[in-house]
Amino acid sequence: MEKRRKKTITITSGKGGVGKSSIVSNMAYVLGGMKESTYILDADLSLGNIDIMFGMTPQFNIKDLILGKKSIREIIVEGPCGIRVIPATSGIAEFSNLSLEERNILLSSFLELPEYDFLLVDTSAGISSNVVYFNAISEDICIVVTPDPASLTDSYAVIKVLHKNTGRKNFNIIVNMAKDEKEAVDVFKKITRVTDRFLDVYLDFYGYIPVDKNINIATRKQKLWVEQFPDTLATKALQKICDRMVA
Repeated sequence: MEKRRKKTITITSGKGGVGKSSIVSNMAYVLGGMKESTYILDADLSLGNIDIMFGMTPQFNIKDLILGKKSIREIIVEGPCGIRVIPATSGIAEFSNLSLEERNILLSSFLELPEYDFLLVDTSAGISSNVVYFNAISEDICIVVTPDPASLTDSYAVIKVLHKNTGRKNFNIIVNMAKDEKEAVDVFKKITRVTDRFLDVYLDFYGYIPVDKNINIATRKQKLWVEQFPDTLATKALQKICDRMVA
């Protein structure tokens, strides 16, 4: 039997509202459909929303794990395609900056997870200590950026902070909400021009997701767009990204 990969990928962003959690949820569904065993860690620990994306109401969450009330297996919620979600709290500020002891509890808990192909870590936006920590313990880092100038500026700031604080040099860029591939590549070139000038890092254009009205339709229904609209442009674009992840 082929051994599971156990690959941890962080999906992060400089600015909120760039569609990061939506990408993570739908990405997990596509990977699950490809028979890749996939977990999502909702690492926006005080304002989690991955459970909402799946229309779930978890009984327990990461607070119960950190307080020692439940094991990681006991807080996991199963979603479609065998996706497993490790849910965060919502509206509890005390977990917005984990202590060293709390980080160690989480890290040792991850080792208790059954074998998997992918653990997708959906961080909060910005440059908090939690964001730096989760990116530091992941093998791959994906930065979600949109054509909005504020998103470009904030993405550069995140890359700069992560490079400085973790020593990481390789970052994958996913451009969301682009009109077309040309605009996505232009966004990637803009951010690369700045990082090439000021930072010793390497950016990889990992793919893009176009503006697609079906995303909003599905999201309002608390449904996944890849499930509701399997032939829409956004789904086909995300499939390409997932094909690359698996390859």
